[in-house]
Amino acid sequence: MAFLEVRDIQVFYGKACSLNHVSVRVEKGAVVGIIGPNGAGKSTLLDSIIGLTDCRGEIIFDGIDLRELTSTKIVRLGIGYAPERRNLFPFMGVKENLLVGAYCARKEMETNLKMVYEMFPILEKRQNQESRTMSGGELQMLSLGRAVMSNPKLLMVDEPTLGLAPLVCLEISRVLMGLRARNGIAILIAEQNVNFALRLSEEIYLLETGKVKMKGVPEELKKETYIKETYFGV
Repeated sequence: MAFLEVRDIQVFYGKACSLNHVSVRVEKGAVVGIIGPNGAGKSTLLDSIIGLTDCRGEIIFDGIDLRELTSTKIVRLGIGYAPERRNLFPFMGVKENLLVGAYCARKEMETNLKMVYEMFPILEKRQNQESRTMSGGELQMLSLGRAVMSNPKLLMVDEPTLGLAPLVCLEISRVLMGLRARNGIAILIAEQNVNFALRLSEEIYLLETGKVKMKGVPEELKKETYIKETYFGV
C-alpha cells in the first residue's frame, strides 16, 4: 500500500461533479504533481485529503482511513497543507501566523520555527510585520512555512507559483526539494504551471474536468502529443 492512497473518490457540489472517480498514489518521500487547468478539480482533491469536503471513495494515509477524521486529526497524523487561498491572518505578524501552524506540534515548535527561518530568511527579518503588508511571494513563503510548522510527513501545496516572479518560483522549488532531501517529506503539488510540476515531480497526474486523463513519469508525459499541444503550444 502507498503512503497516501486516494481511491476512486467522487465529490459533488450540488449536482455538479467536481471529482469523478479519481485515484492518486504517493509513496513515502516521493514528489507527485497534479497538473491541469483552472477548474479541473486540483484544489478539491487536496481539500478532500485534508477533510474539507464530503467525498465518496477511500483516502488512506499511512494505513489510516481519513474520511472519518476531522481536519485537525488529519494534520496531527502528519499532513501539512499550504492552500492556494493561503488563509493567513492579515492583522497578525509573520511569527504569530507561523505559530498558528504549530498547534499540532508544540514540542517541535522552536525547532521547526528555526527551520522555517533558515528556509526563508526574509520571514525572520519581518517576523513582527503584519502579513497584510507583504508581497505575494512573501505570503507564499509564509503559507509554506506555516504548513511546515505542523511537522508534516506529507506536505500538500496548492498552486505554489501562482502569480509569482520566476526568481521566487525558483526559491520555492529549492525549498521544497530541500525539505524532501533533509526531512524525507513526501510532497503533493497541485499546479497549473506545468513546467514547474514536471521539473520537481517523479510522477504526474493530469486532471481535467474532474477526471484523471493521463498519468506517468515526467519524461514520458513530455513526449505526449496532447501534453505538447495543450500545455506547451507545440
